[in-house]
Amino acid sequence: MAASAAAWAVPGMAQDNDRFAPQPLAFSDQSPTVAVYGLPRADGYTVAEPGAWHAGLRIDYTSHFSEQQSGNESLLFDGETTRAAVVFERGLANDWQATVEIPFVDHSGGFADGFIDDFHDVFGFADGGRSGAQHDRQTFRYQRDGRVALDVSDSPSGIGDVRLGLKKRLAGMGDWGMAVAGELKLPTGDADRLTGSGAADLSLWATVGNNQNGTSRWRMLAGAGGLYSGKGDVLEDQRVQEVAFGWATLGYALAPTFVVEVQAYAHSAFYDDTDIEALDGTAVSGALGFDWRLSERSQLEFAIIEDLNTGASPDVSFLLGLRHAF
Repeated sequence: MAASAAAWAVPGMAQDNDRFAPQPLAFSDQSPTVAVYGLPRADGYTVAEPGAWHAGLRIDYTSHFSEQQSGNESLLFDGETTRAAVVFERGLANDWQATVEIPFVDHSGGFADGFIDDFHDVFGFADGGRSGAQHDRQTFRYQRDGRVALDVSDSPSGIGDVRLGLKKRLAGMGDWGMAVAGELKLPTGDADRLTGSGAADLSLWATVGNNQNGTSRWRMLAGAGGLYSGKGDVLEDQRVQEVAFGWATLGYALAPTFVVEVQAYAHSAFYDDTDIEALDGTAVSGALGFDWRLSERSQLEFAIIEDLNTGASPDVSFLLGLRHAF
């Protein structure tokens, strides 16, 4: 086994098993009425070394189409959202890490509806009726009892809600690595423009992963936790303030520096007192992507994310992330 582990060593990198540690595809639900709250991205158990800085850029591109009606309610989410976030991580003593994420959010009619239609056709994914809808339109609208409860249709953009995080790596057990983490989301965005929620949120979670001490190409990771969010200004009369969430990741290393991954992420409903699946459904998303270590200090991730229960989460998202250690 020692020989096998040595064969997977990456020259010039720290000689510990963190180079083989499973890493998640760092996404979460990007629905217009979910992303404004503090649902955390999938996370791993590793932390930066004390005194070290990591800086990164994550870009989520999401194409929305959901048209639903039930009784006295109707909902139309149609458009595209680009969320670009700069992320700074600082390693602290005793296996702690602090994180700051500053996002910029842009909602628009976009340009990719035709491409997304073709993408669904090629892979046989359900399109929820989007192929028959008007292209390149932006409207997030929800009507209830003859009253418009949400209407954002002017392609807004702006700074989103800043997030502050802390993570503590635990001792682990045998081949298993573990960590506990928390994140505070601040109300720095604008609820009227769906770049923020108008409230502070707190999330707590734990992660556990296994890579057989670097002797296997397989990577396994899972995490689960809970979110408590302020009532905010987005459909505040129907908000569920306690939300459960979790993810599971399975990766396979095609090379010591290149891991392909599949991942599922689920969360409970953010809204109640409604029969609209996009609001009160349990959302489950599936992703296929890769984690590529470009050098001993730089890392690239990419993922394609699809809704596994059509109507409860966004139609399709793409994630691109780049991180560099200083």
